Order: sequence, then structure tokens, then C-alpha cells
Amino acid sequence: MNRKQGLQILVALILTAFSLYLALRGVKFAEVGQALQQVDVLWLAISAALILLTLVIRAQRWRVLLKRQLSFNDAFGLINIGYLVNGVLPARAGDAARGIAGSLRGPVTMLAALSTVVVERVLDMLFIVLILVATLPFVPGLREYLTTGSIGGGVPLNLVVGISGLLALLIVVIFVLLAAFPAKVEAGVRWILKSLHVAHPERLLRPVQHVLEGLSALGSVRAGLEIMGWTVVLWAVSGLYFFTVMRACGAFIPDVTLLKSLVAMWASAFGMVFPATGGIGSFHFAVREALFWGFGLARDLGFTYAVLAHALSYLAGIILGAGALLAWGISLRDVMRHEPEAEVAAQE
Repeated sequence: MNRKQGLQILVALILTAFSLYLALRGVKFAEVGQALQQVDVLWLAISAALILLTLVIRAQRWRVLLKRQLSFNDAFGLINIGYLVNGVLPARAGDAARGIAGSLRGPVTMLAALSTVVVERVLDMLFIVLILVATLPFVPGLREYLTTGSIGGGVPLNLVVGISGLLALLIVVIFVLLAAFPAKVEAGVRWILKSLHVAHPERLLRPVQHVLEGLSALGSVRAGLEIMGWTVVLWAVSGLYFFTVMRACGAFIPDVTLLKSLVAMWASAFGMVFPATGGIGSFHFAVREALFWGFGLARDLGFTYAVLAHALSYLAGIILGAGALLAWGISLRDVMRHEPEAEVAAQE
């Protein structure tokens, strides 16, 4: 472990500890234990099947983004290796690990993986924002909380939501322009770097070229529609996943509805944005607060629901990622020993 990696892990541990503090603050563990004893195992099994289905859909979508350079088995294994690493290491290290494991396996380079992962993130963020906008008008309590509440040390939530919304819109607009006019974008960046007399402009241009490469699949109408179609299916199945987990908690969550499930889903997605390792704490805090302010669900019960929803998806990635490493004879140490910068340099 080098100094940079050590610092990243230290920062991640601090952020994870902070998010755990927020998630556990005020939780009555005796009530959580009682609630867990009432969980419907059959509905939980259905939830487990649905989380596996989301991983299958993600693998297929990634194959289309990579123009089917990967077999389905390779795509499925690499995606889960990424989730395994994200679950145990900070700074979204799994995104790079997906590409590094792919390069060790053979069929995909780290740069190709990273460029398409960026596209995946933007597509998923777009759909989450759309679901938020569609559901928020029906949850007045949560809407009021987001506009008047605060988080942590008193940071206004409306400021956080406003800045996040503007950044999301800006990123979506940028990616639409990148996908629509790749040649002009590259020429424009070249002109800017040349005008500024930047030393080694090609090195700064390289990330732009890789992002444009990742977006190139969207340049085909057929591929673009297929990618959007898989994304719609992905979030539909994800919504069903959160609904079935809630049905498993039906003994202590009154009036289980699809609306509650969708609110929990987009809240969890925003919780996962916080750089806590594996979403530990941040996922649980976001979900329990959304269900409390939106529907008056007691925080202890909302936390219990969040624990189950997070645990199923977390364990699926860990187990399937470890299985892929074992099947391919690659160790986690092999993956993490590769420096991303060195990998990039080798591919240039």
C-alpha cells in the first residue's frame, strides 16, 4: 500500500464513521431486533432473486456499451468484481478494479471500462432524478423536509438539493453534447489547450477521448435505444426489489405501497453518492430519513428496512465478485496491485 492509497482509506474510514453515526443516532436496537424477527423470509427470497436480476441487466447493458466486446459471463463477473471492491475499499475503487480485472482477464482495458462506467453513472443519475421528480409531489412531508430541513452540522438541505440538482442537470447537458457532437467537442478541447499553451496537451486530451469512446455506442440509434431500454428495465426491476423488501417488512411497515418503495429507492441512490465505503451508513441514513419525513415511519423501523435492502445487494456483490475472482484464478491483491496510472500509461 502506497501513501496515496493509505490516505484514501483513512479519509474513507472517517467518512464512513460519520455516516454510521448519522444512521445509528437515536436508533433503539432492541426495537430493530424485534422487527427483524418479524421479517417474511419468502418475500426476502423474492428480493434476493430480483437483486440478481438487476446484476444480469447491468451486465447486459454494459456489453452493449462496450459494443459486445465481452461475453455475458465476463461482463457479469467483472461487474460483480467491481461491486466487491467498492464494498471493501474507498473512493469507488471498484470502477477501476472492473477494468483492471478485465485487462488481467484479457477482453477489456481499464480505459474502456472507465469510459463506459461514466456513461452508466450518468444514465442512472438521470433516471433517479426523473423518479424523484415524479414521486416528490405525492409526498408533501418529504418535500417540506427537503426545503426546510438540515443535515449534519446544520447544512440546509435545500442548498444541498439545489446544488446537487444543478450539477446533475449540468452533467446531463454536457453528456448530451458530447454524444451529439464528439468530433466538435474534441476539436474544441484541442483548440483550448493550444490557446493556453499547455504542456503535453495530448495527455490532458486523453480522458476526453476516452469518454467520447465510451459514448460512441450511443451514436448508433439502435444501440442507443437498446441501452436506454435496458436502463428502463433496470430501474423498473430495482423498484420491484425495494417493494418486495418492504413487503418482507410488512409486519412492521404499515400500508406498503409502490410509492414508498420508489422514494426509498431514490433516497438510497443519493445515499450511495456519499463516499462512505460500500454505502455503509449513508445508505441507511438516507432511506430512514426519507421514510420518516415522507410517511412518518419510525426511524427504528426505517433503519431496519434499510439494513435489509442494503445487506441483500451488498452481499450479492461480495459473494458473486469473490466467486468470479476464484473462477478466473485472479486474487483481489492482483487487482489492487495494479496502479491505474500505470495501466493508462501502458495503453497510451
